[in-house]
Amino acid sequence: MKKLFFLSLLSLSASVLLVACLKKEYNPPPDNSKNDPALPVNLTIAQLKKAYAGAVSAVQIDSNWTIYGIITADDRSGNFYKQITIEDSTGGITIQIDGNSLYTKLPVGRKVYVKLKGLYYGFYNKLPQVGYALGTSGSTSGIPYAMLDNFVVRANYPNPVPVTKFNGLVALQAVNNGMLNRLVEIDSVEIITGDLGKTYAQPSTISSGTSITIKDCNGKTIVLRNSAYANFQSYTVPSGKGKITALYTTYNATPQLVIRDTSDLQLYGNRCDGSSPNAKFLLNDPFDNLNNWTIQNVSGTQTWSIADYGNPKPCGIMNGFEGGTSYANEDWLISKPLSLSGYNKISFQFDNAGNYSGNPLECYISTDYSGTGLPSAATWTLLPAIYDAASGFVFTNSGVIDLTAYKNKTVYIAFKYTSTTSAASSWELDNVKVSAE
Repeated sequence: MKKLFFLSLLSLSASVLLVACLKKEYNPPPDNSKNDPALPVNLTIAQLKKAYAGAVSAVQIDSNWTIYGIITADDRSGNFYKQITIEDSTGGITIQIDGNSLYTKLPVGRKVYVKLKGLYYGFYNKLPQVGYALGTSGSTSGIPYAMLDNFVVRANYPNPVPVTKFNGLVALQAVNNGMLNRLVEIDSVEIITGDLGKTYAQPSTISSGTSITIKDCNGKTIVLRNSAYANFQSYTVPSGKGKITALYTTYNATPQLVIRDTSDLQLYGNRCDGSSPNAKFLLNDPFDNLNNWTIQNVSGTQTWSIADYGNPKPCGIMNGFEGGTSYANEDWLISKPLSLSGYNKISFQFDNAGNYSGNPLECYISTDYSGTGLPSAATWTLLPAIYDAASGFVFTNSGVIDLTAYKNKTVYIAFKYTSTTSAASSWELDNVKVSAE
């Protein structure tokens, strides 16, 4: 028994000694965030682009070139996928990397060196990029994550993030391709009225990405492109005027902006027309269904329905042409009652697209419709609106229609479709908005 007790005591003493030794020898991992390996750089990003200016497909780089840059965009929010963008004083370039959560190693503000030999210089729909191998249609595939350190060398962090500032879109569009893959800040811009009330992107079940239109106070516009997989996909876009910070990119011939997260949109001031960004939507219908509407079929067998088109899809649609035959129709789509009490300014707008010969779509307002029954029992006033005049369904905004004359009243808004046996046009309807402040 004494021997057993002695062995237990000896074992306990050894354990305590081992723990004490471990604690004494433990050191935290070194902080390398301030280290810069100062690799020799022999090429600028602008020189890289110039070297392959005539390329139409991805080209392998066989020179011992090294570039450097500050990371201006990463994948933290999900709006960028398997890539980072870097920028030096001459330009910006996208680096394709086959990995997720890249921001944990390569966050915005970190300086990196990129060893280019063996990589490919290519294009994703005319946007310059660097990757590991040939992709599709002239693009490049991502650098395998296990090989990342062979090509991308991390340096100090954080660094000031370079950004080029513009007052409005005119100056930016003047330099155009010279700003590709660069971070820009544009002042005095807002989201167009037709896109107010929308979320940054539609769900991934509908589309992988959504375009929102940004405009300045001179009427110049540019596309803001957002991913359905961004963590802010379901947030509503801001309705004021201010500045946007974003990567300037292109999709073939279409310039577009891509934000890193919602803090890149600082749109809180009064809009270009002086209206408040705090206007309330009394009706904001993207036509996922017809729940906000009553269908009144006065004559004919065709009726309003939902179709897989739109701006973006889906939309409301009415067509009196079926099976190769035009039919006579009178079909109304009447809104739910809208109370305009307590507001000083009310406006209304919608998007429409038409095609084929036939009567134009019409829009009306009533203060005495009962909410049920045929529209002929009420008085309807025709509203001035702009309709699609092109061929082939070109979505057109109606323009902002002032409803302030109807304040403190309850109104119904209706769309009237008519066709004959000799001519039946087709009309699509989307993004009906009534806003008040």
